Amino acid sequence: MNSMKGLDMKKISTVIILAFVMMLLLAGCVKSPSVPMKDESNVKSAVVTPPVKEPTIVPPTSSEPAVVKPPGSPPRIPDSHVWEHLGKTRSGDTYFAKKIVTASSGIIAVSTYKIVTDDFRKQTIEEVKNDNLKKSIKYQNYEHDVRIDEIDCKNNRYRVKEVTHYDEKGNVLDSYQYKNEEWKNIPVLTGLDALREKFCGPQKKPSKSKK
Repeated sequence: MNSMKGLDMKKISTVIILAFVMMLLLAGCVKSPSVPMKDESNVKSAVVTPPVKEPTIVPPTSSEPAVVKPPGSPPRIPDSHVWEHLGKTRSGDTYFAKKIVTASSGIIAVSTYKIVTDDFRKQTIEEVKNDNLKKSIKYQNYEHDVRIDEIDCKNNRYRVKEVTHYDEKGNVLDSYQYKNEEWKNIPVLTGLDALREKFCGPQKKPSKSKK
């Protein structure tokens, strides 16, 4: 009997131990599986902050227009079928139109074409600058002018009727018209004097009165 009781006690102890082990195993299964956590530091470091651009500073532009340098190309020589060379003066090389217009009896209208010198161009620029700075910039390309004068052959007088300034490309820079301009005596040994002699003939000297 004692041996039977001892065997039963062993079985009970084994059952208790197995039950305890099963409880431990079941307790382990009930626990939530571990979820891997994201590395916050790695995520934050992956975000790149865009660089802040400095504002571009644009310097203020000057209201005064840029100066255009005089052209280096040779001057426009007028058509030889229309114009004939007259001569050179301090202000430029002058040509005259072969065709003249008779305004009235003894009065003719003559056109001249003058290629201005550098000094005359600079002088004209300074004169224009006093009235209009912007226009004076355009006169950096002032190359020639065309002028119309009336010549009174009989009285050896002249008066200007029109003057037009041109740039190197033939564009008009400015034009002046004169109405009711006063007659002036033609200076001796000038371009106007040469034109008078060419189209009016030699100047008649006053005849000496006979005693």
